[in-house]
Amino acid sequence: MAETRRFLFSDPPSRLQRPFARLQPILAKKGQAAIDPALIEKEVQSYAKLEPLIAIESPEHWRSVVTGLGSGIDAILPLSIPAYPTEVWNSHPQPLIDRGLPLIFWPLQPYDEPDFWRWSACDLLRALGVTTHIAQNSRHAGWLIKSYAVKRLLQNSSMVVFGEQNFPWNAHAAGPLVTASLGTRIVVRPIADIRSRYSSISQDNVERIWKERGRRYVVKSVKPEALHEAIRVYLAIKAILEEEQAAAFGLNCFGDLIIQGGRDVPCLAQLLLREDGYVTACDGDFAAMMSMMLITHMLDQPCMMSNMYPVSYVGALTDHFGDPLAPPLERYSADRRANLARLAHCGYVGIVSPEMTPSGKTTLTDWGGTYEIKRDGLGCGADGDMIPGAPVTVVELCFDAKTLLLAQAKICETTRHTSMPHCESSVLMEFRNLPDFVANISREHTALVYGDKIAEMQVLAQVLGLTIKVF
Repeated sequence: MAETRRFLFSDPPSRLQRPFARLQPILAKKGQAAIDPALIEKEVQSYAKLEPLIAIESPEHWRSVVTGLGSGIDAILPLSIPAYPTEVWNSHPQPLIDRGLPLIFWPLQPYDEPDFWRWSACDLLRALGVTTHIAQNSRHAGWLIKSYAVKRLLQNSSMVVFGEQNFPWNAHAAGPLVTASLGTRIVVRPIADIRSRYSSISQDNVERIWKERGRRYVVKSVKPEALHEAIRVYLAIKAILEEEQAAAFGLNCFGDLIIQGGRDVPCLAQLLLREDGYVTACDGDFAAMMSMMLITHMLDQPCMMSNMYPVSYVGALTDHFGDPLAPPLERYSADRRANLARLAHCGYVGIVSPEMTPSGKTTLTDWGGTYEIKRDGLGCGADGDMIPGAPVTVVELCFDAKTLLLAQAKICETTRHTSMPHCESSVLMEFRNLPDFVANISREHTALVYGDKIAEMQVLAQVLGLTIKVF
């Protein structure tokens, strides 16, 4: 399938975009570099800036150059003249140790192969505490560079979660772990901060927004007043995110808003804010939001999150849905059951952006409810199918913010449950190895992106210093 791209209504502000990485090429000594910096610059021009080449004149010059590199530099590209590798970083590694910048040895041109002469230098520098990479090819080099740009973005980002912190994704308790590991700050604000802004949002503004943005949505059972309220929720949250200079948001619906009788759910707000460049997730799950931050800014692709239920859990699913949601045996044989799971959240698949649906549109309905909290015809929910047969990568950053779970799966179908108003639709998906994924799982909220993206996400996790588990 063709790669799905994010839909953006307009260019997002810089804080919502992966920055250009800044790379400093350094030539070991004066002469003609074996790898042409001009070709590197051409190759990375869409996502990185190559600083002017510096040719080293002496060990003293080397120390001055390396230790003098500014905080805006993300990585050093060490280059050599064609000769046996007796370079200055081997004879005088201390400046690299002191400065702490990573090194990326570029693949050989024009073969697009790793430079095996760098094996020993790489191991030496790593042994001395210098982060060093040998790019396997130009694609791998690009992933490394983008990963360092994502690292910079995360270190300078914040996200907002609204509502009581009474789920396991308690930002007061575990949010500092994210900040310590990745740098992203998590701000907690009450839902009242959103509601206090509704009265100041004019009906003209609401109608203008819908005229500009409504073409990607099909209005089904949502009432006009609920649709207008949903747009006010969007505008109020957007204003708060701008105040906080935040990059993502989530709201605790089931632990606060819904159980208090509120139906001003942020489903449409999530969709519209994604169009503005924000990352959004359900229930205020900051770990799911971080998982989606990694996907969004590494891959520049749309993603979604939802509850994941193994279909082998017949009793638990029956208790929660009133039905085990079992796939028909004539199409899904018993030997496949161990790797099959359902995605479902708030009556539907989850918040699926239009560009992730087969039709390119998401349907707006009344809020779907659950088996425990009955549907009441109020609110504005979102119902979107996913593409059948599409490969997906499942991503979960664990609460320790040091472990990243990656799983390969595919979308089997979007199932319509005609007799279940609290679960009108769910996605059936098949994992490569669901039992082992579940044995290591962090929580029921899983983030998904189309395509087999495990290799790219592994590179990102390596750069971020995360432990990687692949299933």
